[in-house]
Amino acid sequence: MEETFEYKVNKISIDGIDLSYKTAGQGHPIFVAHGWGADSNYWLGIMKELSLKGFQMIVPDLPGFGNTPAPKEIWGAKEYADFLCKFIKKIELKDFTIIGHSFGGGVAMILAKECEGIKNVILCDAAVVRAERLDIRQKIAKALANWGQFISNTPIYPILRKILYKFAGASDYYLANEQMREIFKKVITEDLLYATENVKQPCLIIWGEKDVATPIEDGVLLNKRINGSKLEIVPGARHNPYRSEPQKTSQIIINFLKYKI
Repeated sequence: MEETFEYKVNKISIDGIDLSYKTAGQGHPIFVAHGWGADSNYWLGIMKELSLKGFQMIVPDLPGFGNTPAPKEIWGAKEYADFLCKFIKKIELKDFTIIGHSFGGGVAMILAKECEGIKNVILCDAAVVRAERLDIRQKIAKALANWGQFISNTPIYPILRKILYKFAGASDYYLANEQMREIFKKVITEDLLYATENVKQPCLIIWGEKDVATPIEDGVLLNKRINGSKLEIVPGARHNPYRSEPQKTSQIIINFLKYKI
């Protein structure tokens, strides 16, 4: 008989922001910092896999995503990390593993040094290589953000912006409110390679073989820069192996944590 997967939706106030987060399971805690444009719902598949195999999952909606309101200031990865560290302290989370995906990967690396209690770090298709290369989506979004101040009052601007965002695959930017657009503009220009020096914990790097948003070369680079880290490639997967291959990704995580907890 198949085990039943259940999760709980929780609310907690941190610095005036009502943070929504999901929890499931019992056992070694795994905390997730999701990627840009995602939320905790994206992680339900892997929450099921891991919670039914003896892990406690804690997956928040980062401010500005899901059911958590946006910050009032223009945040970067450091501000998101500081906020999550306060959350982690408030729920008294200790001796846990952190998973950071895409944008959340950079946040996780900052937390690795600044937040106590992190026992292991798992980076999944982490978007931390910024200064050396922006992908086509980021280049167009950045260009539009810069051009917008000059053509925003023209009749064609709303139509042109919508067409170009769709062409670039940057619909998450187009659909965001003005505050989140400003945060996005800051986030995509932050090079976080320096934060690899923060990771002293055992580190697993998971990468989709066919990721085009953050190419596999980025995973190889992180593997070289983080001493003792282990790189695992998910065959055929793109930028979100935790969604497309939840069973494979979960097994990689379980195998890594087997001797780490």
